[in-house]
Amino acid sequence: MPIKLGRVYRANEKARVRTKRLRTLVMLAGGVGFGALLGLVAISDFGPFGSGNVAQAAEAGPDFAICGMVRRTCVVDGDTFWLEGVKIRIADIDTPEISEPRCDAEYALGIRARDRLRDLLNEGPFALEPVGTRDEDQYGRKLRVVIREGNSLGDRLVAEGPARTWTGRREPWC
Repeated sequence: MPIKLGRVYRANEKARVRTKRLRTLVMLAGGVGFGALLGLVAISDFGPFGSGNVAQAAEAGPDFAICGMVRRTCVVDGDTFWLEGVKIRIADIDTPEISEPRCDAEYALGIRARDRLRDLLNEGPFALEPVGTRDEDQYGRKLRVVIREGNSLGDRLVAEGPARTWTGRREPWC
């Protein structure tokens, strides 16, 4: 009996094929210029998203906005953001949900956490450090600790109140 593939699966499969093709093209174009190098960093296991050395996310720091329909460099919530098209989950904290809050207090604190994370990310360059042996979570987000001047931005959010230290499982906010 043939397996019927859903629309989402087909779309994900097409995206994987496109990414593979783009990676191959960028690698072939290796000496073409700095743009090719940036493309390689953005889609491969190197640079700030990979599991190798800690790297600066940007010299002057990217400009983060609140995520809308297009998600390239923006903040989703207090512990998730996109950087140059790569989705990052801050591995050392947990913040309230915005998309499916269980109470008004959780939503309000989630908005506060999201806005504060955006402000912190926009303050300047930072580094992304891999944590443990897992590179990604179950949703395909890169698990990283965000570091600026030797300090975790996650720890700063915890100290300011809209986040808590990640314990390995979600706890209720209501």
